[in-house]
This record gives sequence, structure tokens and C-alpha cells, in this order.
Amino acid sequence: MTVNQLAFFVLFFLSVIIYYCVPRKCQWMALLGLSLLFYHLMGVDNFIYVIVTAVTITCGTRMMYRVDCRLDGEIRNADVKLTRSEKKEKKQRAKSEKKRWLAGIIVINLGILLALKYGDFFVHNANRLLGLFGMDGVNKLGLIAPLGLSYYTLQSIGYALDVYKGKSIPEKNPFKVLLFVTYFPQMTQGPIGRYQSLAPQLYEGHSFSYKNLSYGCQRILWGMVKKAVIADNLRPMAVGIFDKWTSVSGFTLFMACIYTTFQIYADFSGYSDIVCGVSEIYGIRMEENFQRPFFSCSLSEYWRRWHISLSSWFRDYIFYPASISRGAVSFGKLGSRILPPRIAKMFPAVFALSIVWICTGLWHDASWRYIMWGVANGVIIIFAIILKPQFDAVRNKLHIREEVWWWKGFCMIRTFVIVALLKVFPGAGSTMNSLRIYKKIVFEFQPSLSYEALFLNTESFHLIYAAVALVLFFLVSIMQTKGCVRDFLASKPVVVRWTVYLLLLCMIIFMGAFGSTTVGGFEYAQF
Repeated sequence: MTVNQLAFFVLFFLSVIIYYCVPRKCQWMALLGLSLLFYHLMGVDNFIYVIVTAVTITCGTRMMYRVDCRLDGEIRNADVKLTRSEKKEKKQRAKSEKKRWLAGIIVINLGILLALKYGDFFVHNANRLLGLFGMDGVNKLGLIAPLGLSYYTLQSIGYALDVYKGKSIPEKNPFKVLLFVTYFPQMTQGPIGRYQSLAPQLYEGHSFSYKNLSYGCQRILWGMVKKAVIADNLRPMAVGIFDKWTSVSGFTLFMACIYTTFQIYADFSGYSDIVCGVSEIYGIRMEENFQRPFFSCSLSEYWRRWHISLSSWFRDYIFYPASISRGAVSFGKLGSRILPPRIAKMFPAVFALSIVWICTGLWHDASWRYIMWGVANGVIIIFAIILKPQFDAVRNKLHIREEVWWWKGFCMIRTFVIVALLKVFPGAGSTMNSLRIYKKIVFEFQPSLSYEALFLNTESFHLIYAAVALVLFFLVSIMQTKGCVRDFLASKPVVVRWTVYLLLLCMIIFMGAFGSTTVGGFEYAQF
């Protein structure tokens, strides 16, 4: 069962009734029961990994908190006032103890993620290396990663890191921690929640609100339009071209990149809209995962607007620590010896960005093509940062102001083309095919306005439905720059509102392409 199926909405409707009928202090229990049931109905019968995550972060965070409490007690209740050096020594010992508990949490949970998701990838590459020396390889592990493993693992580790830093007070009740880990709208595909903002909403009771019901249903409808009408109509077009990449021109392959860009965005943001709408009906606000990424003027801005919960997680828990680490300092010293001071100062950030983008590529998939995709994003962003003064100097010489509409439009189109070209990696199916497709795009572009060159055996209705929905999507995106569309709709008469709702529903029923074969029903569920 997936969140775009009728069975899910039937279950969800019944759950809302139960949720608001039970006492407010018991609502979190209803959410926990529903989350576990949903996880089971998704086809995951073995809860052992989720249980291990919940137990380890419950015990580990409580022990770190106890260390802090013990330290405060020792300093406050000391018979003789402690000197500054004695306080420093006690704090250092406490910090070392907390680090050990934190390391235990990270090693166990990251170890599960690495074994289940990346075990066969590591074994395969180790076997290839052993083969070079004429040595026998080892059998693949054959382990299957449960849906949502990458998402709830990062969310749980983020919670543990926040407790370590003193930003959060750990929860004592292990069942409440289990709810934080398994909250069903976000478990399989995010957004990756932060404990400080999400957990209090999960644990406290909520009264029924017609506004939450209305706004939540509107967002679910809009998410279904994105998923069923845009993403699922574009997917056959993109996949059909990439499957026949050897027999089509580079121009047609570039068109497939464009279709894939819109398709993946509509698929992923459609999911986010559905689950945020579902959560809003319970009175729970989840983090926004997208902020009109196609209006970005640079690749770095695009990633600040795309999959925001993941980008911010890597920023806070990998980039910032890595940029002040010993490795970054050493890398900076090396740069200062061989490069101009301005560029050398950027080396710690470059070091951290390199780690972030390798991790981002690996997070998406255990394959070299996604590692290359991550490295490509990182290289473009790093060079854009380094060369920014030169770009600005050229722009100033040409007397072009950044705020001019046509320059912003040019930057948006440039960014979109870069993003689209990077979609070769997920679309190609293998690392070597990715490189071959890039070669065809560069050397066999052969632009053409023929139907076959543009759409390649695509049924016209797929094209028409997706085009209509895309026009609506961009109109809504433009309206969002002016304010909340749902507030705007709420200010209109009942007849207008219900006409919009019925039109969206008709689009889903008559224009939607159902029966998706992707993992979990959505593209990003496989990650």
C-alpha cells in the first residue's frame, strides 16, 4: 500500500475519526498504532531494524543526558568551589563519555544502513579488486533494505546529535521515541524531521479544526495532480527514450533529461504535498521540502530549495563539522602554500562540500553513477563559488544588473539546463551508459522539431495531459511567489472553491496515469 492508493485514503479516513475520538492524551498512541500498521501494509513484515533504532537512540540519548545532569550536580554541589581548570577537566571527561554514547548510536544505526543498503555494493567492488590480483571473491550479502531506512536513520541520528549538543532534552518514553522514528506520513520518503519541531506536535493532543481539514485536503488534491497527472504521464516518455538511447539523437536524449527533471520533481514534491496534507489534518505541521526550485538562479540555490530537509541535514550535521575539522584545516594549509590567499581561504569549505556531495550521491543509491552525480554537482558548485568574482566582473563590464528580469530569467534557464543534464545519471541505468549518453548529447545533438525527435513514440494523451498540468503547475508556482495560494482560495466564495476542487479531482480521475511500477509507488521511496 502506498499513499497514492485508494486503500490508503480509506485507512486514513478511518484513522482521522479514531484520532479525534480518543482522549487528547492518547492521540499519540493512535498515531503510533497507525504508523506501525501502515509500515506493515507497505510490505515490511520485519520491524527489527526500526526497533533497534528506537531502542538505541532512546538509551543512548538518555545516557548522554544523565552525563550532563551528573556534571551539573558535581559542579553545583562541590564542597569546595572548583577552579576553572578543574571545571574544564570535568567537562572534558563528560564530553568524552557523551562522545562514546553518541558513537555507539551512530555506529549501530549507520552500520545497519551501510550493511543493508550498501553491503552488496562494497562486496561487488571488493571482488573486482580481488580479481585484479587473481584472488577469489566473496558471496554477496543478499540483504534487502526496508523502505524508508535512509530517511528514519538520518532523522534518528540528527536527534541524537541534537541531544549531544544540548539542543534537545531526550524523551524518556521509548514508545514515543518509536513514534518519532516511524511517524507514517514521512517514514518512507521524508521530509526528514527535526526533533525540536516535530516531536512536541506528535506527543501533544490536537482538537479538530475545519481549517486544518480543508487546507490538508486541498494539499492532498494538489499533490495527487502532481503525481498522477504530471509525473506518471511524463515517466513513460522519459523512460522510453532512455531505454532506446543507442538509437536516438543527442537532442532527443536531452529532451528525456527535461522530462525526467519535471517528472522527478512532480513525483517527489507530489508525495510531500500528500503527506504534509495528511499530517495537517491531524494538526501536525511537517517541514517543507520544496520551495519552487525551478526559480533558482544557481545550482547552489537550487539545492537550498530542493529536498530542503535533506540539504539542511547535510549542512548542519556534515558540512559545518567537516569545515572546522582537522582535515579541513590541513587542506586549508595545503591550499595556502600553492594558491592565492582568496582561493586558499575557501579550501576548508571546499573540503566540506566535497564530503557532503560524495555522501549525497551515496545516499541516493549504492552505485558509481550516483557517486559521479554527487561529485558533478559538487564540482559545479565549487567552481561557481571560486569563479564568482570573475563572473561578476564580466557582468559589470557588460553593465548588467542582477535584479533585471531578463538576466534572472537567463540564470533560471541556465540553472535548469544544468539540473536537467545531470539527470542523465539517474536516467541512464549504469555508469558507462551515463558517459555514453553524454557523448551522444555533445557530439550527436542533431536538433529537430519532428514529433519523434521530441517525444519518441509517446501517446498523444500522455503529452497533452502532462502539458496541461505543467501549465497549471507553473501558474500556481507564480501565485506562490505572491503569497499562500490556499489563503487566496479561502477568500473566494464557496462556489469558486468547490469548482476548483472538482476540477482538480476530475484531472486526477480522467487524466491521471495509475499503476506505477516504481518502488513504493514513488521515485524517491527507493532511496
